[in-house]
Amino acid sequence: MRPIKLTLQAFGPFASQEVVDFTELGHAPLFLINGPTGAGKSSILDAICYAMYGETTGSERTGDQMRCDYAKEGLLTEIQFMFELNGRVFNVTRSPDQEVPKKRGEGTTKKSHSATLCEIVEGEEKLLANRPSPVAKAMVDLIGLDVKQFRQVMVIPQGKFRELLIANSKEREQIFGQLFQTHIYTQIERTLFERAAGIRKEKDEFDNQIKGALDVVSVSSEEELKDEKTRLAPVLKEAEISYQATQTSLDTVKQQHGAAMELQQKFAQKEALDKELQLELAKQSEMDVVRARKQQALQAARLDSPFNEMNTAEKQLNQAQSAVVARTDAVALVTKQVTEADTAYQVAISNCSQLESFTAQLHQLEATGKKFAALDEQQKQLAAASQLFTSAKHAFQQAESALQTLDQQIQVKRKEKEAAQLQIATLDSQRSSLNIISEHIERRTRLQQLTQQLHDKAQLHQQAEQTYKEAQEKTRLAKQSADQLEYVWHTNQAAELAKLLQEGDACPVCGSHSHPQLAQFFGDVVTKEQVQQARDNQQTAANFETQALKRHEAIFAEHQHLKQDVELLETAIKEKRIPELAELHTQQTQLTAEIARLQALKPAELEQNLQQLEVSFNAAKQTLDNQLAARQTAEIAVAEAQTRVNDLQRDITSEFTHVDEVRQRYSQVQKQIKALTEAEQQARAALNTAQNQLSSAQAALASAQEQHTSWSREVKRAQQQWQQALAETPFADREAYLVAKLDEQALATLDEQLRRFDEGLATLKGKLESLVQSLADKTLPQMENLESALAERQSAVTAAFNVLAVHRSRMDSLVQVEQKLARLYDKNAELDKAYQVYGTLSDIANGRTGAKVSLHRFVLGVLLDDVLIQASQRLQMMSKGRYLLKRKEERAKGNAGSGLDLMVEDGYTGKWRDVATLSGGESFMAALSLALGLSDVVQSYSGGIRLDTLFIDEGFGSLDPESLDLAIQTLIDLQQGGRTIGIISHVTELKEQISLRLDVETSGRGSSIKLVA
Repeated sequence: MRPIKLTLQAFGPFASQEVVDFTELGHAPLFLINGPTGAGKSSILDAICYAMYGETTGSERTGDQMRCDYAKEGLLTEIQFMFELNGRVFNVTRSPDQEVPKKRGEGTTKKSHSATLCEIVEGEEKLLANRPSPVAKAMVDLIGLDVKQFRQVMVIPQGKFRELLIANSKEREQIFGQLFQTHIYTQIERTLFERAAGIRKEKDEFDNQIKGALDVVSVSSEEELKDEKTRLAPVLKEAEISYQATQTSLDTVKQQHGAAMELQQKFAQKEALDKELQLELAKQSEMDVVRARKQQALQAARLDSPFNEMNTAEKQLNQAQSAVVARTDAVALVTKQVTEADTAYQVAISNCSQLESFTAQLHQLEATGKKFAALDEQQKQLAAASQLFTSAKHAFQQAESALQTLDQQIQVKRKEKEAAQLQIATLDSQRSSLNIISEHIERRTRLQQLTQQLHDKAQLHQQAEQTYKEAQEKTRLAKQSADQLEYVWHTNQAAELAKLLQEGDACPVCGSHSHPQLAQFFGDVVTKEQVQQARDNQQTAANFETQALKRHEAIFAEHQHLKQDVELLETAIKEKRIPELAELHTQQTQLTAEIARLQALKPAELEQNLQQLEVSFNAAKQTLDNQLAARQTAEIAVAEAQTRVNDLQRDITSEFTHVDEVRQRYSQVQKQIKALTEAEQQARAALNTAQNQLSSAQAALASAQEQHTSWSREVKRAQQQWQQALAETPFADREAYLVAKLDEQALATLDEQLRRFDEGLATLKGKLESLVQSLADKTLPQMENLESALAERQSAVTAAFNVLAVHRSRMDSLVQVEQKLARLYDKNAELDKAYQVYGTLSDIANGRTGAKVSLHRFVLGVLLDDVLIQASQRLQMMSKGRYLLKRKEERAKGNAGSGLDLMVEDGYTGKWRDVATLSGGESFMAALSLALGLSDVVQSYSGGIRLDTLFIDEGFGSLDPESLDLAIQTLIDLQQGGRTIGIISHVTELKEQISLRLDVETSGRGSSIKLVA
């Protein structure tokens, strides 16, 4: 970070605006900030630190305490600091809380703390942050140092130079970690710790898992598990052999029973076929009737052709007779129409004699129409002239009214302009008030959000606490239920075995053939699966209880954090006496509306509108003069047109009073001529049409008569053929034929009915004959004995299977547990291997072995050694070879987190001692050497934070002249390496040796800054 320009206004001892342009000091300058005590030298560093972070270098004074008492009342306290970082230029502006004069009335109002951070890109500012807290956070992100670290590394304030030197390992770890960006090593420490903790937790569960697996099969050790398997193996083999024997016997009886069932079904089938055959034979007489009806239909089908020919011919003869009658009537009608058309044509020829008289009337009407047309044209001209006169008169009145309106508007605009100028003067005050209210709303809204989050978190805390209690109870109940089920299961195992024993059989447990007192069932039957499920439920409940506890603790911590945030924000709001949110929103709405209204007031636009109105007024006055002249011209044109109309009206002497009457009469005569002409043409056309229609009707009548004669002959021939065919059949007449006649579909239905009957009868006879032959030497079996034998064998198989199932289930459980134990041992071995790696790495990385130095501090220790090498070179020169800086390697007593503490070697005594034992001047040289060494090393590491600038406030007064010379030479060497170094001191020797100076001069009205090159 390199400073470019610092602007101070009403800040510290500076009453007016002071500008420090660091570019005028040259590239990487070594300069002195000089001035008497109390002049304000340290205030320059305060201004830089306050502009960036909102805190001064000493942190004893707040921003609102930094306003200059000599400043004018209306001058705003403000700092602007422009600086360059990694080739980018930034400008930060900050103004503290302060009282400013009210825009209206007397007294002052409070202006809240404000800040903005911009990046200057191609001459334009790009906003990065615009409120105090975001600006401070953005500065930390950009520079990589918070305000405390900035004061220790880049600005060494007055009286604070020992802080970095004597800082403990924890404080130095934070500073170096930020400077060298070594947070990744902290993440490695945390990741290794979490991984090792997870492995330890899994290993802790191993013994419980082993015991739980053994409990499932009710054994206490792995040796007992193996013994149980060895004892059960021969018992299981014997049960399998017994089950196979009973199963074979059952299969033999099942085969015999199946054969008997098949024979019994055949006897039942024979009896059913006998009954079905008798039913079919009873339908024989009904089928004979159907066959006779089919024969009649076939005989009637031979008469279909002659009957259809005769029927068709009779229909055609009837149609021909109807056509002759219709054509005769048509000839009579058309003959009458011809007579009437001829009479109408003679009347039309007689009426055409009037056409000559009507034509003469048309010529007279045309002459009269021309006179009326001329009169109409003159009347139109008179109307147009009158219209122009009326328009001119109206336009004159409008122009006169517009002139008066413009004069009134000019007076109104002048008053609006004066009022707007007075109101706009209050705009800055309104904007300032709106900014303050917006910040208050932000705080109130944040408090409201935090309060709601606190309330929600409290409810979640109660729910989590209740959930945890319920989970505890469920875990207790699940364990109690699992223990009870397991006890019942063990108790009932003996009863399960006893249930299968028969008197005389060997007991699978003791081998005895006598069973005087069999074990009894205890309570409900409990299976092995139910016991395992109960244990699984117990483990699930325990896991849920652990999760509920973790969630309860996490929510409680979040609740406490939120509560602290709410209390801090409530205190700040109470101290600033911020109104309620509703009142603030009301004030914000009112101020926003007022500012919008004031911004809408544009005096320049009002002035422009006023000038435009005046121009419009002059134009309207000229228009009024023009309209007066136009009105006079139109009045003369009306008088001339009226004279021409009067002359034409005297020339027209006729029976007509208006041109429309002439036109109407002319149209009537034309219509009469047209009507006579069209009547004659229509009468002649009607006569021709009627004559043509008469000829057509007569020809059609002749054709119909010829058709009638032809079909009469055809009917006689068809009737003779029908009578001959009917005589060759058993039918007496047409009615008998029609009764016997069937269509093709009905005949096909009869055929299908007869076919199904014949085929069904033949099929039944064949099946019955085959079944009788197969049962010739068979008798009906006795099923009762076979079914009794089958039931006995089935019971024996069931009993053998139950015994086998008990032993097999027990063996399966033992094998599964044995396999599960093997998997658990394999997994535990893997965990042992993993923990040997991750546990060891975690202990080393987190500083739990050896020197108790964590990985992060070890890395920082290496970096600190590099810093101390550079620092010792400078300290050795400034102390004339007496002192060297070294890192304290041995661990402090009772402290598991050392490794970054510092010691100094005294060349005079040859001993190492703590840096806190150095004197004031010696501490200053050591702190200066450490700061310079840190600057060198940080910039040598790629990706590190750039420490291009160093400010030192006082401390040189504690050095003797020789040490002072050596310190200055050290700074000169550093400056030549490209660093900007500013020294604040009133030591006279420094003023003589450093030519570049910022002289801070004081007076009775405040201080000022002057650059001396």
